Amino acid sequence: MKIFVVFIMAMIITPITACFCENGWEGDVTLIKNAKFRVYAKSGREYKINHATALGALNEASKIAGFSYTIDDSWYAQYGSLLVDSIWGIKNEGMKGWQYWVNYPDEPLPWIGADKYEVKENDTVDWFYGDFSSNPSNCEILIRIHVHLSLDFSSPDVEIIKPKGFYIFDREIISFQNIAIVIGKITVEARASDLECEIEKIEFYLNNNLMHTDEKEPYEWLFEEGKGKYNLKAIAYDMAGNEASDEIILFKVM
Repeated sequence: MKIFVVFIMAMIITPITACFCENGWEGDVTLIKNAKFRVYAKSGREYKINHATALGALNEASKIAGFSYTIDDSWYAQYGSLLVDSIWGIKNEGMKGWQYWVNYPDEPLPWIGADKYEVKENDTVDWFYGDFSSNPSNCEILIRIHVHLSLDFSSPDVEIIKPKGFYIFDREIISFQNIAIVIGKITVEARASDLECEIEKIEFYLNNNLMHTDEKEPYEWLFEEGKGKYNLKAIAYDMAGNEASDEIILFKVM
């Protein structure tokens, strides 16, 4: 049978949380209930999806198991949901394709997109490949994901990394901390990270006025203001809505 091999091991001290089988994968993931994550469809469009969804479970499993998946958004305008059209390089083709089922066989097959299905603690999400009569017990390939939920209230880390020191036309002459002296244009750069979820964006402020927002690395902004003393601040937001900031004093002398 082309399904998971069940390993019954009675003498285990440390439990196994993931396993690779001949025709699939099984493991545990932790999803952040109050966070989102980014996916990119084959069209190039970006979508921000609730993390605690059937699609979020697949996304986290892909990181652990090292497989990829692709998203088709051709029907998004009409139905408001995304289609997973390949996993592990195996594409939907003809009468065969990828489907998902939550808590099989105790609950019915979902009839909404995986990006809209919100999972609960201890749910089991099955992604399976086969024809339209297939289910997780008789499919060709099975990815079985055991879901755990958590909340993220931790602030991200953020730092202004440029300018710090003396710069002439975007070139560093001398480096020092928490203050910048600038001649000419300067590219302001910041970096941010978060242990729990993705960074959503960084906002750049001058004297508490929002000047620029960047949602993709490298997080940067071209400073072209006139002479003066400025308070330069960068605020980072993660995908759970937590924020943190860093700031320096900037002197523009020419």
